Amino acid sequence: MLINGVGMGGFNWIRSMRIKQGLKGFQLADRMQVSAARISVLEKGEMRGAVTLKMMERAAKAMGCRFEYRIVPVLDNSEIETKNSKPRYRVVVNE
Repeated sequence: MLINGVGMGGFNWIRSMRIKQGLKGFQLADRMQVSAARISVLEKGEMRGAVTLKMMERAAKAMGCRFEYRIVPVLDNSEIETKNSKPRYRVVVNE
């Protein structure tokens, strides 16, 4: 699974944002009202792709961020046109 070209389980968004904001693990833990050990487990779990969306959202909010979860099509325009031979719109000319 890829997230912005990076395989889920291959990048640690929580840890990266925490460090970028100058937060230590225990500081994020205080904001999330969990133990510092839980932050370590959360960050390691994200690397394995084993973190829940709910926990990602909680961590994002605790760091003053917005969590976004998106599914983006991989097909380019030429593949879309080939698969859909009929246009899904029509042009109406008002006279």
